[in-house]
Amino acid sequence: MPDKEFITYEEVNAECAKLAQILKDGNFKRIIAVARGGLVPACILAQMLNIREISSISLASYEGEQQSKIKCLVPPEISMDENTLFVDDLYDSGSTYRYLKEKYPKAKIAVIFCKNPNAELDFPAAAKKAGRWLVFPWEFEPIK
Repeated sequence: MPDKEFITYEEVNAECAKLAQILKDGNFKRIIAVARGGLVPACILAQMLNIREISSISLASYEGEQQSKIKCLVPPEISMDENTLFVDDLYDSGSTYRYLKEKYPKAKIAVIFCKNPNAELDFPAAAKKAGRWLVFPWEFEPIK
């Protein structure tokens, strides 16, 4: 099992505030949260940027802590153009990012944290150590 780094809500809020300063002049009209990890950051950014049109896309690229082939579980049903901003929590292997870029080429993508120093992102993201499992404050064991 990889080393774990526990992320706090304060860290997420601080990184979202930095990102919001970069995004504020982007003329974004809608946010699409990449579920599940991007739901909370998307909500925070929508509040900071005063964007009311929020939707989600459900993608799965992990089963537990094991990476698998990316699957679209629920696609968004809204317009996709240069005013659309996807929000996700993390750029890890880049598979989700590449999937979104290929499927929705006009849209922009913002991630809060990035584990790959060579990633070509639409916007800067806070660097995190590769090989470390990030545990977000909204993650917990499912109720049995």
